[in-house]
Amino acid sequence: MIKVKEVYTEHTKYKSGQEAYSQPHYRTRGIYNRRDCLLNADYIVAIYPHQFESSVDEAMLQDHFTSDSEFTRVILDGNSFRSSEIIVEMSYAQMAERLS
Repeated sequence: MIKVKEVYTEHTKYKSGQEAYSQPHYRTRGIYNRRDCLLNADYIVAIYPHQFESSVDEAMLQDHFTSDSEFTRVILDGNSFRSSEIIVEMSYAQMAERLS
């Protein structure tokens, strides 16, 4: 088993509008966060370096990640309730080393 930090989308609430005249309005926005995850190396089909390139993705990353964070996309085999692709906070070189 390989211990990694999985990157996932989380929805948070924030206040918008002026509070002087009425109740504040709450809106939600998506952010990227991380959680502990164990990967079974036997089910990993492929790994690829991953970069979040759009301005939306960069805004979603700013709350929990630094600008020098590196990511890897992991393709998993098997039928499960989860997606067959996940993104982990680890460089491609580190992931390749753990798999060898």
